[in-house]
Parts: sequence; C-alpha cells; structure tokens
Amino acid sequence: MKTPKPIKFPFKFLFLFRRYILIPIFLFQTLNCLSQNKDIYGSVYYTNSSNPNEVLNSEKTKQSVKAHFNRINEYMIDVKFKLEFFNQTSSFTVSNKLDNGLKPKGGLFADKLISNGSYYSDLNKNLQLRKVDEEILVKSQPSKLKWTLTQETKKINNYLCYKAISSATNKNSSGEYSFEIIAWYAPKIPVSFGPKQFIGLPGLILELKDTHYTFYAAEIELFPKEKPVIKIFKGKIITEEKYRERIREMMGGFIPSKN
Repeated sequence: MKTPKPIKFPFKFLFLFRRYILIPIFLFQTLNCLSQNKDIYGSVYYTNSSNPNEVLNSEKTKQSVKAHFNRINEYMIDVKFKLEFFNQTSSFTVSNKLDNGLKPKGGLFADKLISNGSYYSDLNKNLQLRKVDEEILVKSQPSKLKWTLTQETKKINNYLCYKAISSATNKNSSGEYSFEIIAWYAPKIPVSFGPKQFIGLPGLILELKDTHYTFYAAEIELFPKEKPVIKIFKGKIITEEKYRERIREMMGGFIPSKN
C-alpha cells in the first residue's frame, strides 16, 4: 500500500487572494467610511499680540500717547477670538470666554481695533461679510486675496505648517502704508479659513501676522460632538466703497478715497 503524498498548501493562491480580493475590500471599506464622514468642522481660539510699532516706539511720540495705547492693550491682553467652520462656511468673532472683569470692555476694543469687526465667509458663494456694527454688513470677495506659498515650515500645536505671504495697503490722512502679511497654515486641516478676512490657503491658518497684530492658535477642536451651526449675519449689506463714504462723511473727509 502506497503512502499518501502530503497535501501542499497553495501559498501562492493565498497571496493572490490577499492581493486581489482582501486589499480591494479593505480600500473600499476605508473610502466608504471617509465618504460617510466627509464633513469637516470645528473651532479655533486665537490669542493675539501687537506687532512692533515704529511710531509708538519712537522717541518723538509723546508719553501720553504711549500710555493711552498701553492702557488699551491692558484691556485686551486676555481677549480671545473664535473661528468656527463647517465645510465651506466660517465665522470669526470675539470669543465670549471671559477670564476677568476687564474683558467686556476689552472685547469691545478688540472687535473695533484688532479685528475691525466680525467676519462671515461662504466659499461656495465667494462671499464674505464684515459686521462693523449691529446694523451694517460690508460685503467683499475673499477670492481677491493673493498669497505666495513657500516651502518654509514650522510646527504649531503639533501640526506641520507652511508659510504663505501676502500684503496689505492702508491709507489714512498721513499717507499710504504697505504691510507684509504672513500666515502659517496646516494642510492636514483642509479648510481654507483663518483670522479676519484672511482665507484661501490650502489649510487652516494657525498663525497670522496682520498689519498691527499677530494671531496665535491657542486651542483647536476638530469634530466636536456638537457640529457648529454657521449662520449668516443679519443687517444691511453695503459695499466697501459705500462704507468708506459713510466713514468719510462722519469724519468730515478726514479719510481719503481709495484709488
């Protein structure tokens, strides 16, 4: 009687099964999971600090002027700004988190002097609204902002961020001034929002050097249990030029027209 030959396990078949059947199934399940959770939402709290100011640091500036601005900064030292976003919409406002009794007045100063109002953005509609008071909304288009992307990087809150550069020009009665705007954005948080009107980058802005202030992301909350509801601001919508005309009328022509 012949001894039966041992059965050889078809390892090659197992390899092919895993490669052509199991892996595609796994990828399909992963993609299906992502498609079911395609919404991206969260909030960021920013602190801020004033940028070096040549006028205030000048020996020619009166001490009374310096003291006045120092008092204002004391009111705003702990004020935070809140950015909420849900897919293609966002809002940027002064946070209602109050750490001490000075904050109600500090929040008012911050809204008027640091952020120049609250901001609502809708990228689908290419719309941005700046709330300057309880009744007036100034309309603009966020796509007009131009950025130069660089390969310079740094870590912010454990996120790898890339540097982007833009510019801004301010006009007042004493002349025209140009400022370099520097943003650090995190591609791993794929939303195009940031402080104030500064949006349009391929990632969330975690640090922004504006004309007079720098914003720093202190708290980041992604995918909270309760999804934020981003509501459009209510008020009368006017153009930026119309708003400047209103200000010029109030100031008696003190603010020059924009060329």
